[in-house]
Amino acid sequence: MHRNLLSLALLAAFVGGCATQKPTPVPVTEVPAGSFITAWSAPTDLKTVSKFYFENNTLIAYDSKNTAVGFDTKGGLKFQAALADPEDIVGAPMVQADRMIVPTGSSLELFSLTGIHLKSLPLKQPVRSPGLAIDQTVYIGTDSEQGGRLAAIALDKPYNIYRWTALTRSIIRTRPALHDNVIFVATENGRVIAINTNRSMLWPQAPEMPDSIFHTDGQIVSALSADDSGVYVPSTDTKLYCLEPNTGRIRWTYYAGVPITHSAVPTSDTVYILIDGKGLIALDKKANATTRTPRWTYPDGQQLLSDDAKNAYILTNSGTIVALDKATGKVLFESQNTHLMFAATHVDPKDSTIFGVTKDRQMVAIKPVLRGGVVGSLAMAENGVW
Repeated sequence: MHRNLLSLALLAAFVGGCATQKPTPVPVTEVPAGSFITAWSAPTDLKTVSKFYFENNTLIAYDSKNTAVGFDTKGGLKFQAALADPEDIVGAPMVQADRMIVPTGSSLELFSLTGIHLKSLPLKQPVRSPGLAIDQTVYIGTDSEQGGRLAAIALDKPYNIYRWTALTRSIIRTRPALHDNVIFVATENGRVIAINTNRSMLWPQAPEMPDSIFHTDGQIVSALSADDSGVYVPSTDTKLYCLEPNTGRIRWTYYAGVPITHSAVPTSDTVYILIDGKGLIALDKKANATTRTPRWTYPDGQQLLSDDAKNAYILTNSGTIVALDKATGKVLFESQNTHLMFAATHVDPKDSTIFGVTKDRQMVAIKPVLRGGVVGSLAMAENGVW
């Protein structure tokens, strides 16, 4: 591969753009309540956009040939770089304060946040999952002759980069979750393991978990989520489990009636999850019942984009954005076009900004307007307002 030369060439060609490119100004007007405004819009300068990520306050778009462009949440261009050869398999980036780690099929590639390639860490086994970066270590699923392993890869060592590996006996295909320095790992055969950064297992043995591992009756094909309220486990056995983080015991269960193949998104008071054939489901996070029933179901919902104290902002199957009342699921207002190609899920109780990429490859930040008299830029697309 010619990764170093290609990255340097792209950087040299693009450094002027990194220094001078600014978000596109848009006309300012008084915006009515029940609208969306464009906070900023900036061209990605990619001919295609194949993937979009929001990681650690960095917006990253990949093209089909493994070139990536990154923006900050104010619309400032951070980098453009070739991540790997065009034919390589490239996974989701891990963004830290001073660098970005990109997994390929057989290595970890490290870049500065200005797009300069720093080093490559070849791995002994092929990568099978997205990774989780904590300080100087990446935790990632790799192949094993026995079925699968969680590998702890040292970013600060030139040799012997494996701090440890843990045999999981089934492939890890989803990104591990992190809470209070505990790593929660799901295997394809439905096992959930809580492990500390020193490889010790957290959960105690119990009659229902004699091996200190939580078992579902199906596969786990989407990523776990974790916060103070629990570890959220979607399973093809048709259940969403909320586990107690310190013990692995079930706090509550939602019975979907169909295999669950999407990740749960917990916010301050709600857990959102997409259920195939039903739509987007909102569950009361703070209820006491051990069996949860939906607060509401929005059949046309595809993805949570953001929420605030009263509203949830949802991407619909047709590509519009709707504002729903969080308490009832009632539609409050809806955008007028379908110009978004990709959108991020942005969970921040203080900021309901929606981030995405439009079909003409513009990176955008969109804000809902909840009261009249706001002065801003009406969120425009090529074929009309949002």
